[in-house]
Amino acid sequence: MTCNNEWDYLEEVIVGVANGSKIPTPTTSLMSCVYPEYEKEYIETLVGNWRLEILREQIDDLEILSKTLEQLGVKVYRPEMGINTLFDWHWHCPRDLTLVIGNKIIETPSPIENRKNETKAYEYIFRKYYEEKGYDWIKAARPSFSDENYQTDDIDRKPTLLNKEPMFEAANCMKINNDILYQISNTGNELGGHWLQEILGNQYKVHILHDLYSYAHLDSTIIPLREGLVLYNASRVNEDNEPELFKSWDKIWIDECYSAPKKYDVPWGASAWIGLNLLSVNPNLAIVDRKQKQLIEEYKKIRSIIEDNKFAMSDNYYFLFGSVTVEDYEDDIEFFAEANAYENLEVYAFNQICWPDYLDTETKVQIFYRYLSQGICT
Repeated sequence: MTCNNEWDYLEEVIVGVANGSKIPTPTTSLMSCVYPEYEKEYIETLVGNWRLEILREQIDDLEILSKTLEQLGVKVYRPEMGINTLFDWHWHCPRDLTLVIGNKIIETPSPIENRKNETKAYEYIFRKYYEEKGYDWIKAARPSFSDENYQTDDIDRKPTLLNKEPMFEAANCMKINNDILYQISNTGNELGGHWLQEILGNQYKVHILHDLYSYAHLDSTIIPLREGLVLYNASRVNEDNEPELFKSWDKIWIDECYSAPKKYDVPWGASAWIGLNLLSVNPNLAIVDRKQKQLIEEYKKIRSIIEDNKFAMSDNYYFLFGSVTVEDYEDDIEFFAEANAYENLEVYAFNQICWPDYLDTETKVQIFYRYLSQGICT
């Protein structure tokens, strides 16, 4: 099994977990790449675990996403958290740092120091593909994270990541068969694109995109839905800067995106356009945020040219990220009844951890309360 584009039939996927997520330590790299508009002193006052309400909502959403994918016939892997205490952010986003192209698994060199150990949670999956299926497993050299890599004095200068050593995140890339789009931004520099081309060799062509979106990732700007059809964020893409690769494709232009109201005083590391960051299950089926009304209406318009009427019309195929209720998913009543029975979130969080099989219950409890003592789960 190989992966060459963003829309073929999804057979296996890693879905992240919320356990242990926290507001990270404000390193130079974090402040430059993620929070350039904030003062470091402000972030320092917030460092630590997320509020319980946020953590509970994240856990519920990711569990429902996993169940939905499994019901669609997709094999779902979850991160192996184990006893590693070196993480300083989250395990939400496996796609951010892991790039699968063909039969190559590439752990990309994120420019954000807080994420340097994040992919350890997925190593058991990579090892399986390397040992049992003959995949290439490539670990990029870890960047130095030295201050000279980052623009910190002038936050209006974009991107803030400088071109000193190869650094990029997997989500800066988009796979279009033998063509790979690569976005220059706060999370990917030009040297990173050249390194990727060297790793991939002549079989693939890396197209480096400048002046498209300087903040972070590509997947809320350009979203290929299937061969010949691409979704554009109209606030960032226009006829002048659209990639040459898509000039002849049909296009869906989205100029409005629902932004959930900000309920908590925490730094927001994503724009309102995160709602376009959908997941394609096959060329005729995508999982999207149900609140993204314009996106859904545009999908409906193309229904007439798609024979598979499961696409885009049934509520079963609009997955809700955010506040989830039992009424939204009647099939998940049993899950919510179980989850809501835990008045103490510590008990709930303990049962949601992806514990390694070799640990006995006593050891799990000891590890869990060591996490609690460090303020990770409380």
